Order: sequence, then C-alpha cells, then structure tokens
Amino acid sequence: TSQGAFFNTDTLEPKLTAAAMSQIYPDAPSSFSFETALALYKRLVDVAVPGVSAKDAWDYFKNGSCSTWISLPGFVYKTQDTKFGTTNMLTRNVPNATMARVEAPGVPCPSRSTCPYASDTSSGLVSRAPFLATSGFGFAISSKASAIQQQLLFELFTYVSAPEQSNPDVQEWTVSDPFRLSQLDNETIADLVERGWDEPVARQYLEVVDATLNHPNAALDLRVPGLGLYMSSLLDATDGYVHGTARRRRAESADAACEAASDAWQAIPLQLYGQEPAATNTQLDIYRAQLGLPQIVRDTGGGGNEEIALIVTAAVGGMAAAVILGAFAFWIVATLRRKRALERQAEATIKKQIVSAVDALKEIQAPLALIRASDFLEIGSLQSHEALRDKGVLHFVDTTSQFIETVFTRYVTVFFSHQWLAFGDPDPRGEQYAVMVKAARSIAALEKVPLEDIFLWVDVISISQSCRSVQTLAINSLPCFASLLKYFVTVCPTVKHADTGAVCNKASYHERCWCRAELMSFWARNGTERMFYATGGSGAARRSEVGGEEPEGMALEPMAPEGVTESFVDAIKVFHGSLSCCRLGHAGGTACCDKEELMLPMLGLYAEIYAKRDGACKRINDAIEGHLDEIFPRTFEYCANGTTVQKLLFGDLVTVLRHDIDQAVAGGRT
Repeated sequence: TSQGAFFNTDTLEPKLTAAAMSQIYPDAPSSFSFETALALYKRLVDVAVPGVSAKDAWDYFKNGSCSTWISLPGFVYKTQDTKFGTTNMLTRNVPNATMARVEAPGVPCPSRSTCPYASDTSSGLVSRAPFLATSGFGFAISSKASAIQQQLLFELFTYVSAPEQSNPDVQEWTVSDPFRLSQLDNETIADLVERGWDEPVARQYLEVVDATLNHPNAALDLRVPGLGLYMSSLLDATDGYVHGTARRRRAESADAACEAASDAWQAIPLQLYGQEPAATNTQLDIYRAQLGLPQIVRDTGGGGNEEIALIVTAAVGGMAAAVILGAFAFWIVATLRRKRALERQAEATIKKQIVSAVDALKEIQAPLALIRASDFLEIGSLQSHEALRDKGVLHFVDTTSQFIETVFTRYVTVFFSHQWLAFGDPDPRGEQYAVMVKAARSIAALEKVPLEDIFLWVDVISISQSCRSVQTLAINSLPCFASLLKYFVTVCPTVKHADTGAVCNKASYHERCWCRAELMSFWARNGTERMFYATGGSGAARRSEVGGEEPEGMALEPMAPEGVTESFVDAIKVFHGSLSCCRLGHAGGTACCDKEELMLPMLGLYAEIYAKRDGACKRINDAIEGHLDEIFPRTFEYCANGTTVQKLLFGDLVTVLRHDIDQAVAGGRT
C-alpha cells in the first residue's frame, strides 16, 4: 500500500521498532509493531520441527554452498463442500463446493487515518490483510556456482516461468497459484473445466485469487537497490533471537533484535550511495516512487549544484501562475533526482558489464574439443560430437592456459567456420566435408607437418549436440575459441541448402551473424594473415604470407589479399548479420536474442583492441575506428509475435569502456 510496509515514507526510518511505529501511528496500541510479529514468529519456530534456519539457508547461498535460492508464493483459502458440510484448507477442486478467501483475524485500529483500509465491525475498526506469502516466485542463482550449474538453473527457471509451462502448472495441484493477469481470464476458467474442475468452483477460485492480489492491504515486496543487504542484515540481526542456541549468540529480546536490524538498515543507503544526507534522500525517493508517491522537494540551503531551488519573489499572474510554477519546480527537482539515481545505478551496471566482457575472453566457458586432422580424414563425414567422443577420437582442453601450453605451442590448430546446409544436418551430402579435407591437406603442406600434428575445430564435432546446457556454454565461448586457434578457414563451396533450396556460398556465409562473430573474433586477435576461404576449387594461397614457397594444388584462398578493405570491414559488422532466432520470432518473445549473448564477447574484443591501439592492435583499431556505431550498435530490432521493438544492445558501453581505458593509461595502470 502507499503507507509503506518497511519504512516511514517521510524519513526512510525503518518500521522495525515500536518507537518508530509510535511516531507514525501515535494512537495505535503498542502491539502494533514488527517486534510483536517477530515475537510471534519465534513462538512458531520454537514449536516447529528443528532444521535449517532462514539465516543458515541464506548464508549457504551467499557462500556458494547452495547454488540457488527459491522463494515460493502461496495463498490460503477454504473450500466449503456444500454436500457434506466439510471445510478443506488448500484444496482447490471440490465438486459442488464454494470457495472463499480466508480472512485474517486482523488487528483493532484506533482510527481511519491510522488504518485507511480497515473494515467496520461490531467491535470497531479492524485492519485485515490477505494471507499471501510474497507476490510470485522468487529465483536467485549464486554467482559462486559453477558456470554449468548457473546455466542449468537459469534454464530450469526459464522453463518454469514460461507461459507454456507455468499456465498448466497453476491449473494442476502444484505449489503455485495464478499470479499473472493472463491467468485470471475466461480462457483459464475454460482450461480448468477441461481439466475436470466444476465451472462455478473454477470461477470462484480465480475470483478469490484476484481479490487477494488486489486487496488494498496486500503489502508489496521491498523493491529498492540493495535488497540483498536489507535481507541479510535483517537475518543477521534477528536470527540470534529467533534461533538462539548455546552455540549461536542469542539476542536478549525482540526489542533488541529489532533495534539492531533498524540500525543496520539505516546504514545501507550510505553503503550504496556514499554520502549523506543525499544517500538517504536518494533511497527515499526510489522507495516512494515504488509506492506511487510523489518525491519530496527539499530546500538545500542554497549554494552548490546538487539541487535546484526556484524562488518566486513577485506576483506572476495570480494564484494559477504560482501553482504552475510550483508544479514545474517540483517536476524539475524530482526529475533531476530520479535521473541522478538512475545514472548511478546504470553506471554500476555498465562497470559490471565491462568487467564481465573482459573476463569472458580470458577463459573459455566450456571444454575446447578438437580432432586430429588424420582422424578427421578417417571418419569420412561430419559426425556428431557425441559419436566421435564415444569413439575416443576427440581431444579436450579445459582451460585457456592448458590449451596454450599443451596444444598451441606444439601443434597447428585450425578453426573451420561454415554454414549448415540443412536445418538438422550441417552437411547432408558431404560437400563441406570434402572441402575441409582438401583445406586440411593444404595447411599441412603450408606448415610442412604431418596431418597428425594438426588439430581441427568444427562446430558439429566440437560442440555437444544433445546436452543443451553444455551446448549453450560452448556456443557462448565461440568468440574465444575462434580467437585462440592459429588458422581460420571459411568453408563456403557453392551448393544448395537441402531444405530451402537457397544457394549457399561466400555471400550467404557473410550474411550470418554467428559466422561474422567468428570471423571478427579471429581477426581482432590475429589479423588477416592466416584467414582463408576454402571453396573446393584450386585456391591461390600465397606462401609468402606464412613463409616459404606455395605448394601446388592449394585449396585455400586468402580472405584479405589486399589487407583490410571496406568490404572486409562490412563482413565484421557482426550485428548486421541474420540469425535463426530472429527468423523464428524468439519463441514468441520468451527467449533472448543471440545478439544479446554475443554483446559481451564482442565488447571484450574491443577492450583488447582499444587498450593496444598504439601497439599490436593499431592497424585493427584504425580499420574500425570510423565504423564503431555499426560494429557496436547502441540498439537492435527484436522481433516477436509480428511486432518489432528497439532493445538496448551496447548502449553507452563503448564510450564508458574507452573512457575507463584512457583513465587507466593516464594513471599508469593497465
């Protein structure tokens, strides 16, 4: 409600102590406090089955022992069986039944001003709240969980939350009731009836849910920056009182526990924003905005540029003009405050994204799987990762340092980049495999090494085709994979797509977003000297680029024989390429776009280029400097359900990254 369940809406003082509550509600009884609720909670814990406390569970999550934190929702309602006269709690589908919301007993209220939504009863005003535990599922994934665990949990939560799964879930006997407006309509009633519900019961059930969610006394969850700090500090302060044992420091009373929690909460704005009173004012403005309340106009005492104060010193056309000016002044101050708060939050998010982008290219996120060229020639066709893994012909590298130490310095490595020539098969007629064989032989001739000393990377061979979570991690590592290997070969014979009949060749290859990303990744770290096309014909690779004389029968064609031209720069504009996810409509708008997955790796590559712009990456930086807006676009078009919207992609990340690198160089840091 607009009264705010957590803080005084004028001062941001926590509503955790009896003293704080008495200041806000001077005519309320002393039991009208969080302390009373905490004492009641302790009584319930004392008679409950011993187990892990909320504080223990939260600590396990924070330290990484537990990978996920799930907050379950729930209603309480009763079903009255009119045939047998029995009442069942939490039973939803009872034939010939009526369903009603279970009303809380409530607390007596001294006045309507104290409890604006109180009910009139024979004994006076009583304020009731619906029995409602949170307003939906809450999922959290620990940053200390392994990459595979994080991906698995993310996919699980995405699956659970998707309408295709969540809508049936709330129509069966599961832990969840409807929480979305789309789940409270006539279509849902029809679905419930189809699943065996009596229509009157189904209709009453959804009416109960709707009335509970829209009850004016239903308190919203806390929605301000630093939510984790508020949660952990409250648990730290109250856990000793609620769960105190001989080995755990026990708070003396609910009063002492609430005082400690209140002190901790009042210190959090300073941790977040760094300066008082601006810190508290900023958090208060955000809290009030979440409750639908206007921001407070404050007099800063003049001077400085932290606030704007408009002082009207003369009549300016009567009362109407004064009101307009006052409203305009309020709007300016509120807008500036909101803008500064959002800018601080956005800056923190941008910094975190930049760090993540740089880290994404430091280490591979999934094992790098390679096959010896000699074994590749033996298999006879492009086979799946799982089939070749089971045959024992794949070689796995788990870290970037291991790859450099055991593979890169001892063997020749080749990244084969290509299109898929059918929806479910990369090479149904073996046309690309034949070209790859010829290319592998040509590189062996260039390097004057046997095929046994060459390792190849090919997507269908090197990436899991059956385990979606591992596949996703490997796909997200593609830019890192491509940049690590010695040779980059684009396999692009002129052939037809088996399903669409479309011609696939160099031009169609360069239309693909992922192909462009692989190309950009290799070039950004290695330049163009070892980048080739393999089309199946007799190529024109120039041995001078890699040393020595050109052998006969080469099947490789230099990708950039004249250096980095405008056409080459066009080919590395990754986000102008096409994607299957866009063509398929992003699962009706429930899935992110692959462009969003590629954003951080591409930003990480640019961080390397810009940091080394005066040295090893000078030519690369010079080539892209005039095309940054096209290579790293601020936004992109997201298509779903026939609708196209503009979504943020790089935004200001490139500008902030360049500024940070410039500042680091000026300060003598790397």
